Amino acid sequence: MAKKKQRRNDPARSRPLTLEFLRDLGTLKDFVPPTGPFEPNGTWTTSYRLWLVQRHFGGGALTIRREPTDGGIRLTVDLAVAEYAGYLRRTRTVVECASDTLCTPKSWTLESSVVDVDDKPSTGTRLAERGTLRGEVLETRFGDRVRKQKLAAPATCNWSLFDAVQRLPREKTRPLAFTLLEDMDLVKPEQTLTFRETKDLKLGAATLRLTGYQQIGRGVLPWQYWVDGQGRLLFAFSGVRAYLYDPKPTEWMRKKLDSARTRIKRRRKAK
Repeated sequence: MAKKKQRRNDPARSRPLTLEFLRDLGTLKDFVPPTGPFEPNGTWTTSYRLWLVQRHFGGGALTIRREPTDGGIRLTVDLAVAEYAGYLRRTRTVVECASDTLCTPKSWTLESSVVDVDDKPSTGTRLAERGTLRGEVLETRFGDRVRKQKLAAPATCNWSLFDAVQRLPREKTRPLAFTLLEDMDLVKPEQTLTFRETKDLKLGAATLRLTGYQQIGRGVLPWQYWVDGQGRLLFAFSGVRAYLYDPKPTEWMRKKLDSARTRIKRRRKAK
């Protein structure tokens, strides 16, 4: 209990989220820079651990696969987020995108569900969604329900931005303006994506040369995206949520989740 109270009162928890803060917090102590070639415009799969700063806890795992298709780009996104009480939310999103600067979504499917501490489906948590974006018309389907919205073009989604920043010039250029589809259905207008800076980040004996971009706009906390010399996105964060490059995030998250679930089950038996 004393440890939890100490964390709640830690003044560092109110610091703005930066690369240096993540390093000083110890979040990057096990980070290993990727090696080998990387082609942002090709086929690739990249994984991240999700760190929730306010919990001081590894909150999940994210994997994004990019595949060029005859008509554009396909993004397959698998996200697992640890909820409270040992629950786990899994979401798979498959997005068919245009092969343009913002990797603009054209159509997608999304399926989400929650499992309990015994990995059993939690009643009433399954969500299935289909959507299309044609010009300025966003259409979202939930079963038999259909919702149509008009939005200002161009538009893109949060997962497309993970792809887009890897292909941007590593220098100051004209800001990109767009409408954001957050999690594929929340419309956040008047967003801009701009070059931020190039900097060196010292991690132990290694020094990383990184290029940063920043997203700001209505209804969102500012996002920072940091890519390495080949364009590979290593870090993306906003508010109290950070995605950190990790080739095996599921193993790391499972250890944390199993530990939390074991404590919960022990409490149940003790009652």
